Amino acid sequence: MIQLAKTGKKVLPGDEVAIAEEYMSGEGTYEKDGKIYASAVGELDLDAREKLAKVVLDNPPIVLQEGDVVIGEVTDAKPAMAIVSIIAQEGRERAVSSETLASVHVSKLSSSYVEDAGDVMRPGDIIRAQVIQADPSVQLSTAGPHYGVIRALCGRCRNPLEKKGRSLYCEHCDRSENRKLADDYRAFDKA
Repeated sequence: MIQLAKTGKKVLPGDEVAIAEEYMSGEGTYEKDGKIYASAVGELDLDAREKLAKVVLDNPPIVLQEGDVVIGEVTDAKPAMAIVSIIAQEGRERAVSSETLASVHVSKLSSSYVEDAGDVMRPGDIIRAQVIQADPSVQLSTAGPHYGVIRALCGRCRNPLEKKGRSLYCEHCDRSENRKLADDYRAFDKA
């Protein structure tokens, strides 16, 4: 007869969950002095067949995978790439717990040819991008109409840029700037 693994018991970090003679320490647990303790909040899972004690997390961390859509801030734009600090995974409230620094190679910025990443993205721009590689480093793509800059500030005065046609316009400086815009670009709310 196979025993059910999940106990239904909620545990907190530091709770003793098993004895090391009976179970091995698995995910969400650690062993100390012959006892196994929870290292996370969740439901205790004692797998009798595998002899493994683990904690199934109530609110697991977000680890980026290929295909995920993320929101990030451009921190640097070099000719060959834009460097992005990932803020969140779209549609999720919890912070990303895996690598949060990513790059968008110039060839992945747009469906059309871009010579210099700095021509279409600037530091401080908020972008939506798709993860095209998660390991060993996070690589993003903004090719496609739904990806690209979703918020931007003027490169000169740092006021919000308004969308005018296919470019962005600063009312304060009376000048236009180009970006690779997402189809739902909108200016920062004015405070």
